[in-house]
Amino acid sequence: MSNIHCGRDLNADVKAALSMCDFTVTDSNVAALYPKLSGDAFIIPAGEKSKNTETLNAILDAMQKRGIKRGDTVAALGGGVVGDITGFAAALYMRGVDWVSIPTSLLAMVDSGIGGKTAVDFNGIKNLVGAFHSPRDIFINAEFLKTLPEREWLCGDGELIKTCLLTEDAFKLLSSSLNAVFDNDIDGIYPLITECVKIKNAVVTADPTEKDLRKILNMGHTVGHALESIDGYKLSHGEYVLKGLMTEAAMCADVMDKDFYELYIKLLKMFTSPPLSTSGAVSGKASIDKKNEGDSVSLVVPVRPGKITEVKLSHDAFRARYDSAVKILRSE
Repeated sequence: MSNIHCGRDLNADVKAALSMCDFTVTDSNVAALYPKLSGDAFIIPAGEKSKNTETLNAILDAMQKRGIKRGDTVAALGGGVVGDITGFAAALYMRGVDWVSIPTSLLAMVDSGIGGKTAVDFNGIKNLVGAFHSPRDIFINAEFLKTLPEREWLCGDGELIKTCLLTEDAFKLLSSSLNAVFDNDIDGIYPLITECVKIKNAVVTADPTEKDLRKILNMGHTVGHALESIDGYKLSHGEYVLKGLMTEAAMCADVMDKDFYELYIKLLKMFTSPPLSTSGAVSGKASIDKKNEGDSVSLVVPVRPGKITEVKLSHDAFRARYDSAVKILRSE
C-alpha cells in the first residue's frame, strides 16, 4: 500500500518529491497558483470535463514522447480529476509505472487522493473506465488549502462528512468542529483531515479492490453520480455527494436510527438542498452505476455513526422512494 505523509506544512517535502519524479501532471488552476512547483508539468484544463479518454490519451502520448520508462515515476499534482486521470495513465503505461499523489484540494486530501481508485468518465458515466493502482507515496499538505477557492471547500465538505460517518469518534469530532468547517479554518479542520486520512487508509488497506468493506465509502455516490451526469458537472463532485447523502438517507430513513436521521438531515441541510432532477432521469443513470449487482440499485446509508448498511432496491422501488424522499425534503 501507499506511504502516507501527512502534515500541516509539507512544502519542502512536496518540492523534494516532485524533483525526484520523471513526469508530472497538473491542471491549469494549480499551474497558475504554483508555477515553481509545476515546472515543466503536463498541464490539462481544470475541471471534470477534462476527465475523459481524450485527455488520458494526451497524457500517455506526452509520457511516451518524454521517454518515460518502466522504472520511472509519475506525479499527480492537483485535485481529484488530476489524481484520477494521472493514476489511470500510470496504471496503463507499460502495464504500470509508479506514481505519487500530491492532492491540492480538500476532497482529494480526505478521499480521492488515497486508495488507488483511478478512472476517467466514459459515455457520460462517471468513472466507468478505470483501474486500481495505488500511488507509491501520498503527500497530504494542508498548506495547499490556503489557495483553495470557496467552491472547492464545499466540494471537500461532502467527502469529509461522508468519511466522518464511518466511526463514532470521527462523527463526534465533526460535530464539535462544524464552525471550523463553515469558516474554512485550516488549523481547525486539520484534525478532521488527519482523522479522515486514517479512516480511509484503514478501509482501503483492508479491502484494496472494493470487494466488501470498501463499499461503505460509496455513501451518497449512487444518487450523487447520477445527478452529476444529468447536470453535466455544473457543480463540483462533492456538492453532488452532499445531495446524494441527503437524498439517499431520506430514501432509506426506515433503516436508520430515528434520532440520528433527524440530526443527520439537519446537518446536511446546512450544506446543501434537495435535488431538482426527476426520478426517471436519476433512476436511468443510477441503474447503470458500476456499484450495482444484478437488476437492483445499491445504496449505502448510515444506520448511525459507525454502522453502515447496504440497501438494494428494484428500479420501481428506487423511483418511488426517490420521489417520496425529495417531496419530504422540500417540505421540511
